[in-house]
Amino acid sequence: MTSRRMETAAAPAQPREASPGQLHRGLGMTDCVLLVVGSMIGSGIFLTNSQVASALPSPTLVLFAWLLGGGLALTGALTYAELGASLPGAGGHYVYLREAYGRFVGFLDGWLSFVASFPGSIAFVTLGLLTYLPASWSGDPLFATHVAGLDWAVGSNQLVAMAIILALSAVNAAGLRAGSTTQNILTALKIAAILAIAAFGLLSGRGNWGHFSGAAPATGLGAFGIALIGISFSYLGWDASTYMAAEIKDPQRVIPRSLALGTIFVVALYVLFNVVLFYGLSAREVVNSGNPTQAAVSQFLGPASAGVVGAIILISILGSLNATIMVGPRIYFSMARDGLFPAAFGSVHPVTKVPAMAIMAQALWACVIVLCATLGRILAFTVLVIWLLSAVTGAAVFVLRFRRPDLPRPYRVWGYPIVPAIFCLSSFALVVNHLRNTPSDLLWLLGFLAAGVPVYAYLRRFRQAPGAESSSE
Repeated sequence: MTSRRMETAAAPAQPREASPGQLHRGLGMTDCVLLVVGSMIGSGIFLTNSQVASALPSPTLVLFAWLLGGGLALTGALTYAELGASLPGAGGHYVYLREAYGRFVGFLDGWLSFVASFPGSIAFVTLGLLTYLPASWSGDPLFATHVAGLDWAVGSNQLVAMAIILALSAVNAAGLRAGSTTQNILTALKIAAILAIAAFGLLSGRGNWGHFSGAAPATGLGAFGIALIGISFSYLGWDASTYMAAEIKDPQRVIPRSLALGTIFVVALYVLFNVVLFYGLSAREVVNSGNPTQAAVSQFLGPASAGVVGAIILISILGSLNATIMVGPRIYFSMARDGLFPAAFGSVHPVTKVPAMAIMAQALWACVIVLCATLGRILAFTVLVIWLLSAVTGAAVFVLRFRRPDLPRPYRVWGYPIVPAIFCLSSFALVVNHLRNTPSDLLWLLGFLAAGVPVYAYLRRFRQAPGAESSSE
């Protein structure tokens, strides 16, 4: 990106105290970059290695697949950068879809975000986190019943998951700085941990660069498609700072740069991690190992390091979870300010200056999902919604260029129209691939959309938008 493309159309906004009922602009460039990085790095980089190596027969092809996945993530980041700089309001893609397609489409986006993608992600990530806690925390069911032909049980793992969700939500409800500081610390720890693994691994002399030798065998596009499923999941989160636009000191400058810098940094970190992994293990060992990251670290540091990987993954998941809890409520806040969600969600706490009601509503709904859904079911539908919304949001760049050519654009996506087209097509391809493998999810999707229609009609009839744009300072 050139400096010409990154220059802002107006003088940078100066930080100041928020007025009553308004969000406080307290996030700077470092906060936003760490938010993007922390949102992207979760458990995926540690847990998808075997699946990716099973699909691709050589370390060279695996590295290329991680670069390809990173390139696709970067096309998304650059596409959203134009939207974020042009429409720097709280709520990210909700704002872009509202402006590009109208209030109804914007509402459906926010509706799916609330009922499925964000609380579903929170529930999935938290339940996954429990696998790295002591087994005694996930004991036998505490309560079981049979209702209307269905078995329902509540276990200690679900109670612990709900406690974690509520605790991190309370931290974010305590104020923007409390949530952001927590995020910065967790992100810094996970970056340091991955770099430490790389440094110790490469300096240990206990690996074998011969694992990379030999020509990469011919591989079909289908194999790359399978590998990119796990890789694309590992790269999710590159749009994190767009949701916080109303709380960023200079959003028109910070949003594009934080998306690009954060994504590029994660791509470099993921490629480095995989280089170290294959330095320690052969491709066959990566495929056959139940936990290749643990196996590689044991190769470098010895069996005594067994708990190191678990601790690193735990910190990474906590950072990704906190980022999701932080950004999601800004969608519901913006919708409420537009009269498209309950008014309470649009309130700002008079002391903490954050949308505390929206934060806690998300937490409670995530807890309901923890109690009612299975881990695999949560992941499947949540990822489908994320990819679908990404494809539609990316297309908003084309729509807004046509419908609102005079909209100030401090940053114009590099490589237009090719870059946003690649992002939209790749996101849509992931949607099609998902529905081809799990066609029943289309019924779930249509059901959730249909359920949102009467909610929209009710809110349009009985709620009046206050007339203040949610992006106001």
